Amino acid sequence: MPAGKRDYYEVLGLSRDASEQDIKRAYRRLARKYHPDANPNDPEAEERFKELNEAYEVLSNPEARRAYDTYGHQVPSGASGRPGGDPFGGFQDIFEAFFGDRFGDPFFDLGRRRQPSRGGDTEAEVEISLEEAAFGTEREVQVQTIRNCPACDGAGGTETRLCGACGGSGVVRTVRETLLGQVMHQQTCSACGGSGRVVVDRCRECRGSGRVSEVVGRRIRIPAGIEDGMRLRVPGWGHAGEPGASSGDLYVKIRVKEHPELMRDGEDLIHRASVTFVQAALGTEVEVPTLEGTETVRIEPGTQPGTTLVLRGEGMPRMRGVGRGDLKVVVDVMVPTRLTGEQRKLLERFEAASGEETYNGRSGSFFDRLRGVFR
Repeated sequence: MPAGKRDYYEVLGLSRDASEQDIKRAYRRLARKYHPDANPNDPEAEERFKELNEAYEVLSNPEARRAYDTYGHQVPSGASGRPGGDPFGGFQDIFEAFFGDRFGDPFFDLGRRRQPSRGGDTEAEVEISLEEAAFGTEREVQVQTIRNCPACDGAGGTETRLCGACGGSGVVRTVRETLLGQVMHQQTCSACGGSGRVVVDRCRECRGSGRVSEVVGRRIRIPAGIEDGMRLRVPGWGHAGEPGASSGDLYVKIRVKEHPELMRDGEDLIHRASVTFVQAALGTEVEVPTLEGTETVRIEPGTQPGTTLVLRGEGMPRMRGVGRGDLKVVVDVMVPTRLTGEQRKLLERFEAASGEETYNGRSGSFFDRLRGVFR
């Protein structure tokens, strides 16, 4: 090892089995710390920064790293594998260290034309009933979209020519002087919008934009078991992209209307069946609404308030499985709030004739609560 030259892994504070990401993260962290702009008039920081750049230049290149791991600092001529085609590569990593990966794209992708942009996404909202959510349905939605002009097929005109501002590359480049020397700056050509061509004879339908706005009817299938607030994605039904790029997607938000008698709880449904306190004591039958009509449910004598009866398989379909949830019938016992004189006397006679055996000795039963109401 040459005198005074530190091991590159030591410079970056890494072990020899460090990954490419480890090397990049370590370089960025240390470059921020020792950059001359952050340490003005500090020769030691400047030397440390140069040392970091040298270490990173070697270790970030797989071929150069393999040569360094084999020969150390005494790499034979021609064995370094250092790239020579990109004189701005080191500058890019320096800028990335301070501004992140996104900063480097427009400045250092010198040979790359801007790729055509994908179309934007569109949204719509559909309201359906609980029954439709249970069994699935179809709906037609009206969507305002940007489409390719049918008259010019999205070209913007009947004749185009090479853009004179960028020479057809779609980008323009300028050289700027910085503290680190000259840096090439690249941006999308404003004359052609990055396409490399300009329209000579503009389309009358779209006025040269290549796009038209229109309302399109789309018929979508809503799957069984869908829940309120879910969104359906329909690929390719959004706004048209630039020529050569894909269209965006359509997202349909589902709103499920409240049912007057059924409440949803995941895959289960809940219905509250109201019965009088006499019906709860003597037993009765009630009609319970289901997704497919009504069903008669037996309320056994002595049923307590809050008792839940379960109708298996009468709930919502499972979207990510088989079968259906349950329909839970919660018994609400209605306690009278207005009594005539005769009714009060009858209840008092019933109370006088009742004992603990009337309530099967259950504490907190319906009639225990009823006695508390009338006392």
